[in-house]
Amino acid sequence: MESYLEHILKQLPADPGVYKMKNADGKIIYIGKAKNLKKRVTSYFQRQKDHGMRTRKMVEHIRDIEYTVASSELEALILETNLIKEFRPKYNILMKDDKSFAYIKVTINEDYPRILITRKVLNDGARYFGPKTSAGLIKKTLKVLRNIFPYRNCSLEITHNSDTNEFDRKSKVTVTHASIQFPCLDFHIKRCIAPCIGKPAKEEYTEIINQIIRFLEGKHQEVMDRLKEQMMKAATEKRFEAAAKIRNKILDVESIVQNQLVSDPDQKDTDVINFFPDGNAVYFNLFQIREGNLIDQQNLTLKVSDLEEEKGTSGNTVTEKELKNVLVSFLQQYYITATDIPFEILVPLKLKKADILSEWLTTLRADSRGKKVRIVAPERGKNNKLLELCLKNAESFAKQSKTRWEGKLIPQRAEALERLKNLLKLKKLPKRLECYDISHFAGTETVGSMTVFENGFPKNSDYRHFKLHHEENGKPDDFASMEEVLTRRLKYLKPAMKVAEIKVKRIKKSSTEEETEHFYETFFDKELVAKFSMKSLKNKRCLLEIEIHKPEKFEDSFRKIVEKCEFNRIYLFTTEDKKDVFFDHGFQEVKKIPDDISLQSNETLLVFQKIKHKSDPSFKKVPDLLIIDGGKGQLSSAMKALKKFDLDLPIMSIAKREEEFFTPQSNISIKLEPNDPIRLMVQHIRDEAHRFAITHQKNLRAKVMTHSALDDIFGVGETIRKDLLRKFGSVEDIKNASLEEIATITGAKLAAKIKEKLSQ
Repeated sequence: MESYLEHILKQLPADPGVYKMKNADGKIIYIGKAKNLKKRVTSYFQRQKDHGMRTRKMVEHIRDIEYTVASSELEALILETNLIKEFRPKYNILMKDDKSFAYIKVTINEDYPRILITRKVLNDGARYFGPKTSAGLIKKTLKVLRNIFPYRNCSLEITHNSDTNEFDRKSKVTVTHASIQFPCLDFHIKRCIAPCIGKPAKEEYTEIINQIIRFLEGKHQEVMDRLKEQMMKAATEKRFEAAAKIRNKILDVESIVQNQLVSDPDQKDTDVINFFPDGNAVYFNLFQIREGNLIDQQNLTLKVSDLEEEKGTSGNTVTEKELKNVLVSFLQQYYITATDIPFEILVPLKLKKADILSEWLTTLRADSRGKKVRIVAPERGKNNKLLELCLKNAESFAKQSKTRWEGKLIPQRAEALERLKNLLKLKKLPKRLECYDISHFAGTETVGSMTVFENGFPKNSDYRHFKLHHEENGKPDDFASMEEVLTRRLKYLKPAMKVAEIKVKRIKKSSTEEETEHFYETFFDKELVAKFSMKSLKNKRCLLEIEIHKPEKFEDSFRKIVEKCEFNRIYLFTTEDKKDVFFDHGFQEVKKIPDDISLQSNETLLVFQKIKHKSDPSFKKVPDLLIIDGGKGQLSSAMKALKKFDLDLPIMSIAKREEEFFTPQSNISIKLEPNDPIRLMVQHIRDEAHRFAITHQKNLRAKVMTHSALDDIFGVGETIRKDLLRKFGSVEDIKNASLEEIATITGAKLAAKIKEKLSQ
């Protein structure tokens, strides 16, 4: 079975982000950023000989991995730099503080401003944009901007003279500390409009700088529009080389001005909070943005059962009202101990208690000086995108928590599976466990659940639920319900097991530009069942030719071959006297023959559509052990379903009161210690089955509560239903309304149908 770190590596996402390597003491020893977390982090554990000594030494000490998802590689680089500054990990090459970020400086404190690249932000009246993570990209962007906006790029000190003759251009300005001749080459190649010789009016030059500032503020659409207009004009005039150069400029601009969510030019202090409910816990992510930069990220968990308002709720079934209560509880518990409270807190839900919480937080912030802490729930714009990124990290935190917990349990679950095999005297290790539970609400909305564990851990994609058909409201029958659920599950298993017994052998393959033909033979117990020839055509169809040798096993062979066809439609040539045989296996006769298919006079064309006969992949898998939630009665009901299909599968049940196991082979229950690995694993899958059943049952109840008689009338959609209820108030009032009144909303034909249905 895989190790803890192998388990963690398998669960890494293919997203950009930052990863933190930890040693056995939980200390961060390395922080890195990645465009693809999965590829980058797994590379450390592959081809060790290709790594340097420092990296190999670091890998030897890695015992855990955490990660934060970012919106882009650029964002990951910003966060990585901030985290390295804070934690100063042993195996990172540490940079000097002032060399971390670059800023764009616009000297608006000068009469004719310049645009510079700097590493320091000074209180000198200039306008700063940043931090930016790459001085090289800044240079590239400024080069593009100079092609569009001809601003000056020199070090001349130019002062505007207000009292001058408007016709004397040179007297408009005074140049001091001139280290170069002016006007320089930039003026002659139209890269500068020469304020050094007073050529432009001060207002004209100021407007150029203002446009650049708007661009750097993120309002760069007008620049992009201008570039695109130039590119289209060049292309129309067939100046394709010029158009390509402009296209490259557009790409350059896009690469540097991508929306940097965690970099705020307004230099705000903000906390961004979002959460993700999963199971009985709610996973929170909090971004701390200070002076416009993301300086820290915190992950916290609240157990729903720990909150007084939330008792009895479970997993994703919590309502929006309940989630708001969870959010309020989090804000109260977190900020009562926080040492740094910002003036703005972004949350995903509008809270009725927001004003009260704001006043409370304002009193907690010692230096508020009358300024109120705001709790904001944005619906659009940059702040909403920050919340979306925060939610993504909350989901990531939930996944990491589950992955880390499972990883630590790997040895225990491996032991539990081995001991369970010996305890129940199974023929093989029970790698696939399936557990079944029944849930109802006061005798109504009865549902069943099937949860699946593979190698001791949940396989959520294979979970299934069942809406029971036999129930009589107010009179629940858990035994009959369990029998129905197992019957509906096992009826798919028997055919799947038969198909699994068929062996397929490919004889040969031939290919042309138009088609690929495969030749197969199928066997059961080494006996030839059928021969198949399957042509895959470019028009996404398959042509099949069949020669049957063992009719009683043909259907199983056919199912096996169908799985090998990549297309939905499978055509078959046969004769009139044999077509009925194939009708029994799902084929239908083709009434309109495709133009590219020609038939002989004695032939009939049949078609098999895979989508109509699609089987559930979870139901096709054979369980190594069935687990029933309940005692002897539920176990007996499950056994009845097994006997219906003549199946001999290992089965047991677990009773809640004493947590004892029952098997069909003995009347004496099996009792294990509370901390026994087998008991803990079986309890886990049983609790999952219970949670999954309740979740589905709650969803059905919610649907019933919002369901009305209008929903059952064909032609009445969501909009019409709302319009009718808005006008008449209730279904009863619609029923009592006149045909003409209803027709004003729906039209005469649909109004007549509504009156007829509601009167039944």
